[in-house]
Amino acid sequence: MTIQTTIGALVQAEPALTALGQLKLSAKAAYHVHKVTALVTGEVRHFHETRDGYITDLGTPADDGKSFTFTPDAALEFNRRVTELAAVPVDLSCTPLALGEFGDAKVSAAELAALGPLFADPTEDA
Repeated sequence: MTIQTTIGALVQAEPALTALGQLKLSAKAAYHVHKVTALVTGEVRHFHETRDGYITDLGTPADDGKSFTFTPDAALEFNRRVTELAAVPVDLSCTPLALGEFGDAKVSAAELAALGPLFADPTEDA
């Protein structure tokens, strides 16, 4: 199965995947979370590397040497580029995570929502 999403959705899902990776799950479920996380991490790494390139291309290093400042025009261009990057389609070769995989583990509604297309909601078929 293939999950079709965008790189922006994966950036939003990554913290929830990290939280799920800390849960005590069955070996099968833990492996599934690990597999999905590994795929997402590769895609998200590309997003961050590209975004960092935009920062250095459009920004001016601040006096602290750690941050950048942007002119209003450069800020608009940066936002345009990041928005375009976030919309890039991504196909992940894996199955979505399912509610039943989490057993008795405590998973928040916010984490499930953040997973977006990486989570198969069993009520959608009802």
